[in-house]
Amino acid sequence: MRNLETSNEDGKTTDFNDARVLRDSVLIYGGILLFVIIVFSYLRRKFPKVYNVRNWVEHLKTYLSNDQYRFFSWLWRLYMVTDDEIMEECGMDAACFVRLIQMGYRLSMVGIFNTIWLLPLYMTAEESVETSGITDRVVKTTIANVPSGSHRLYATVFSAYVLFGYTMYQILQEFNWYIEMRHKFLKKPLARHFAVFVRNIPSDYRTNARLARFFRGCFSDDAVLEARLAINIPNLTRIVAQRDATLANLEHALALYKKDGVRPHHKDKFIVMGENLDSIDFYTAQLEELNKDAAKRIAALESIVKGSTTLKVEDPGLVSAADEAAEFPDDSEVDDSAFNLQIPPGLAAKDAPDGEAASSPEIDMNVSGLTSAPSVAEMHDNYRTLFGFRKKFKETATYAAGKAATAATGAANRAATATTDVANRAAKTATGFANHAVTMIVGGEDGEVFPAGFVVFSKLSTTNAALQMVHHQTPFDMEVLEAPDPDDVFWLNVSRTHKDLELGMLASIGMTAALLITWTIPISFFASLSNAAAARNNVEWLDKLFNKYPGLIPVTEQLAPFLVVMFNALLPMILEAITLFEGPISSGRVEASKFVKLAIFSIVQTFFVSALSGGFVSAISELLDDWTDIIDLLADTLPAQGTYFMQILLASTATSAATEMLRVVPVAKAVLRSFIGPNLTEKERQKRFMGLAPLSDPPDFEHADFTARLVLYFMVLFVYCVISPMTPLITAFCFAFLGTMFRGQFIYIYGKHPDSGGKLWASFIQIMLTCMLIAQFTIFGLLGLKKAVKQIPLFIPLLIITVLFNFYIRQQHFRVASYLPTRECLKEDLQRDQNFDFSFVQGAYVQPGLAAKTDVGPDPSLLDQQTEKQCGSIHDESLKLDEEQNGSSRDGSSQRLDGSSRKFD
Repeated sequence: MRNLETSNEDGKTTDFNDARVLRDSVLIYGGILLFVIIVFSYLRRKFPKVYNVRNWVEHLKTYLSNDQYRFFSWLWRLYMVTDDEIMEECGMDAACFVRLIQMGYRLSMVGIFNTIWLLPLYMTAEESVETSGITDRVVKTTIANVPSGSHRLYATVFSAYVLFGYTMYQILQEFNWYIEMRHKFLKKPLARHFAVFVRNIPSDYRTNARLARFFRGCFSDDAVLEARLAINIPNLTRIVAQRDATLANLEHALALYKKDGVRPHHKDKFIVMGENLDSIDFYTAQLEELNKDAAKRIAALESIVKGSTTLKVEDPGLVSAADEAAEFPDDSEVDDSAFNLQIPPGLAAKDAPDGEAASSPEIDMNVSGLTSAPSVAEMHDNYRTLFGFRKKFKETATYAAGKAATAATGAANRAATATTDVANRAAKTATGFANHAVTMIVGGEDGEVFPAGFVVFSKLSTTNAALQMVHHQTPFDMEVLEAPDPDDVFWLNVSRTHKDLELGMLASIGMTAALLITWTIPISFFASLSNAAAARNNVEWLDKLFNKYPGLIPVTEQLAPFLVVMFNALLPMILEAITLFEGPISSGRVEASKFVKLAIFSIVQTFFVSALSGGFVSAISELLDDWTDIIDLLADTLPAQGTYFMQILLASTATSAATEMLRVVPVAKAVLRSFIGPNLTEKERQKRFMGLAPLSDPPDFEHADFTARLVLYFMVLFVYCVISPMTPLITAFCFAFLGTMFRGQFIYIYGKHPDSGGKLWASFIQIMLTCMLIAQFTIFGLLGLKKAVKQIPLFIPLLIITVLFNFYIRQQHFRVASYLPTRECLKEDLQRDQNFDFSFVQGAYVQPGLAAKTDVGPDPSLLDQQTEKQCGSIHDESLKLDEEQNGSSRDGSSQRLDGSSRKFD
């Protein structure tokens, strides 16, 4: 970033080139920004489908996107959109993100206020031996131009009080806004606000009925709407995926037939010399079979998870897969004294969750009391259904399952005799038999109950109370966490045990620490390139290159911050992969954990490593000559690093503008998608293919990535606002532009889901509080280097105040923002009448495989009279299956399942 040369009377003088470097950076990156703004202003009106996605994609539409404003007026008119409008139409996360940018802009304006009087004080500082060699105009505006022990350092201390005092005031004001908006969000009738995620469930409560009964015992009879444990369904998931692929193939074949009038044919890929098959006939028959298969599996698994229990297997020789299944005690082994709860007589049977008896005034934990549980004959049918699935299971499992079915049926109705001793020991009760049969048939996969699930409450007050209570005497057991949006659940991670999660967290921390150390090497090298003269002295091949091509020196100095920004762009993908080891159950959890990691990298790597690399590398040659000059050298070089960080901020802003506003990557993907993959029907054209997405399917906004970038902006502002007074001018410009740009992106491009409810805002403030302390200790150390003996005692109270403010703000503010207060919960609960529709949450937390529709068929618009008659049998057969299931095992819960499956259509 600057060159050091020796030439003054002491044999040493510091000749910086910051003015030239900063001028070139402003011209280069400012020119890029101007170009992007002009091009974008033209393209957004010329191609509204590309740059106003939320105006024509049905599920993304918002009234805010109706007004595109004039050619340049969008730059300031977008600021007229209120925070409430952004929260309602763009999501709470979007509102919090733009609010952080606004706070950064306000703090920069306070920094500019300090700049007005710091600049003349620093520039007109009295000359001394240590500052006589400073001739660069930019460096003369920094604290490096102030002699050690100068009275002008009082201004540095005073400006620090102004900046950090106003920052603490802003944090308090922003917390008032955040708490208000957060509580508005928590009052919304969303499924996640009425549900909790429960993990590490003890074996005594691992059925839907028992889990619901446990929380009724904690609160009241009508507190729990339903409980839903997660179960292992890899085979069902595979069949549903296979069915979806078959449906896509059938619709493609029908589209070809409709287009050309010729029935398409294909060869059986499993037979080398197979005959040509009629594609429509083949896929129709296959889809019909898969519909039956999926419907019967869903019915069987639903009957198992509702209220039955998996028994201990007394004979390990019966089936080896049973050894791997979780062992739960039967109902007689559970103490029911805490659960003899009275149900109000008016509670209808259809309101009883998961098929529990509602007609009886007392809930009994015994199997005989589960009046709505599947009968022995029904379980026998479910067993036979799973047992006969196209001979997919081992012969030994088939033999053992047949024996078990005979034994269980005979034990219930006394009409059949047990055939073998193995079968007699296989099933102790009818409910235990159902799960046991599934375990034997599918090899210990489908039907295994996981120790985690979701509980849905009828009141906001109950949900918030459950989140803040301890529910079990054993640490980590019955751990209750906030539920994510139903569409945002990572079902593969729901089943992970506490031990698995702890090991995953340790692995994540270890890999993050290793990456942090490894990342130091390239970042240090890129930072050293900002000072070409120092870099060539340390790297031989660079010295040869610069000697041969001296014109590369200014180019390299400008590329250094750009290389840092581009290299750091790889971090989100790497850290996201590491975060997945922690077992997050939603993308919101992934974003929260990834943000913390990215913030740490931003502070440690981009800031500290770059600063120390620049400061020490540029001075290392002089330190070797006379190590006693280290204090003076650091006092000179550390403030001058502000120019390098101003370059980084300008480069980051320019690259963000080019990629976000012009949408180069999404447009390129959409163009490729129009040529690659199935495109015959509108449905096909709107689907992603091999990672290529159409314009109607914009990617989710990377909140963790962009919020972590703001950490660097704030860190640079805090450290260099009083050290290099020109820094707030750059940060104010960057924040102002970023505010406009991202408001436009949220309004015109990105959808509002997934939405964590603004949780990253709270994480950012915690990081920001840490950044304030780091900045103040940095300034404190600099004052020590400047031998500010009189000023340091005046600066210490600021440190103390900031530490106390940290303790104060962390006591209750974050907690109050996390939960809806009891009075607010009760107000919302009392405003809902008895006829309030809970359909938005009932059946919402059902695994996609179980929630899949039992009847799928091709798009009717693709059918003619012949194909409609042919494909109509699919619907007829599936409807018949639905009627059978609704009359037997699925009971009232089937309506909830069918309703909740619409999001998977």
